[in-house]
Amino acid sequence: MGKFMHDNRLLSQSEVNRRHYSLAAVAVGLGLGVAGLCKALHSGLSIPWVSSRNFFWGSGRVYYVGGLRNLGNNCFLNVILQALASCDGFISFLDNLLATDGLLPEEKAVRMPLLLALSSLLEDLSIVRDERTVLNPHGVMHALSFYVSHFNLTRQQDASEAFLHLLISLRDEFSHCYVPHRSSLADITLSHSKVYKQREGNLPECKRWKQNLFGPFDGTIGSILSCRNCSSVLSLDFENFHCLPLSPVLNANGDITSGCSLVDCLKYFTVVEHLDNYRCDRCWHIIAAKYLSLKSEVDEEKVSKLHTCVDYGTCSCRDMFPLEEMPCSSSSRVTKQLIISQCPKILCIHLLRASVGLDGEPIKHQGHISFPLLLNLSPFVGGALSAGPLATNVQRDGQQALHLYRQLNMQMSLNVLPTGGYLSSQPCKEEATNNSGRSIHVANVDVSSSSSSSSPQPSMSKLYGLSAVVEHYGKCGGGHYAVYRRVASNPDPDDPGKPLAGLGRRWFYISDGDVSEVSEEDVLCVEATLLFYERL
Repeated sequence: MGKFMHDNRLLSQSEVNRRHYSLAAVAVGLGLGVAGLCKALHSGLSIPWVSSRNFFWGSGRVYYVGGLRNLGNNCFLNVILQALASCDGFISFLDNLLATDGLLPEEKAVRMPLLLALSSLLEDLSIVRDERTVLNPHGVMHALSFYVSHFNLTRQQDASEAFLHLLISLRDEFSHCYVPHRSSLADITLSHSKVYKQREGNLPECKRWKQNLFGPFDGTIGSILSCRNCSSVLSLDFENFHCLPLSPVLNANGDITSGCSLVDCLKYFTVVEHLDNYRCDRCWHIIAAKYLSLKSEVDEEKVSKLHTCVDYGTCSCRDMFPLEEMPCSSSSRVTKQLIISQCPKILCIHLLRASVGLDGEPIKHQGHISFPLLLNLSPFVGGALSAGPLATNVQRDGQQALHLYRQLNMQMSLNVLPTGGYLSSQPCKEEATNNSGRSIHVANVDVSSSSSSSSPQPSMSKLYGLSAVVEHYGKCGGGHYAVYRRVASNPDPDDPGKPLAGLGRRWFYISDGDVSEVSEEDVLCVEATLLFYERL
């Protein structure tokens, strides 16, 4: 730059005014940035917010969903609100809560501020418009702040934490307003009948309580501890979850393995662990019974007690033996496995990218984890894992999901895209080169469209369609969140019986108030942090 500006003489720093160098540096930086962007676009890089092809659909009209204003580092909450707006089942759940009897409208405004504010905002976010709109999440943030005073909503926070805080706050709010369908103590005392009679038209109290207080994100994880020596189940524990935490598969260097998929993460989550040197109480009872049976004088009463005992660990069977005659059992081999024992209506998956390095500092695992538009959870639920090799189950269920996908496409009154609608897609560009012809991406199994249509159907209760994807940019403790969400068309105001022209089910990229339409291929290439799947 010095040669160019001063007759090809390379001047020292002291010979040239610093301002000239600053201007030159800015010019060079801008030039390189623009050149790099042009080259990237020319090479086929997809940038959602600048890709003009994404804005115009069939009729030439432009459609948007509402963005959300950033009120001070609250992008972590904005992406959760947008993701929830794409889940039809959650919006229906909120409507059912608001429709519950027992409170007058004015009482609901006072006692259910979060529920009312959230329902109203999600309804606005579900509307497809022909103009840009930026909505204000202040009402939801204000109502939520009463329940999470320790969780600052205007500072950088974790999106998965915000999601859990929101669900727990909703449950707390509604549980305080829940009115049981039962008479007062005075009414019951005056009644001649000792049996409580359910009011006509009302659900049974237990079913109604479960329907209102168990939300669509509620699922259950089971932990099974089994002894391989005596084939007994040592413990069976259950834990409720709103968001399923899955760790990515890492290589020896601690990086996400190349080609890692959501199915790989589910396999890793449900893998059978083998534990050695475990003391199994049932094994001891079996050995102790054999020890007594081999004695010259068999005590049938003691043998029977050992055989029929079920209070392992807390029983008094060991007291039957003197210390010097106490039978010793060898260490048992034990297996431990996690399963999804109850599937939620809406499955939220948290891909755990954050961890702690050897130096104690938080690190983020970068890298793409592939995920499908259509996920069959059958191989990872209940006893399905013991039916055979997991890879065989996944491949078989992929074929079944394809068959069901075809039937759904025939039944859906949607304007199906050339790629096969919202349930069908091509994988990322680097993966698509290995596939020829039209394919569907089902649970990381690409199945050719020429597959037999006579395959049996997978259980509908285990089949999920992708609704939203949350992505985080930057490092742990900072950065920015954006969301990709699926949007269904609302009726054309000119013709309520007809969907908006050219709009079936589309995907939008949303970064706070910035909204643009993207392709399914763009969505599948995202480095996801949170995935929202809705049960079909």
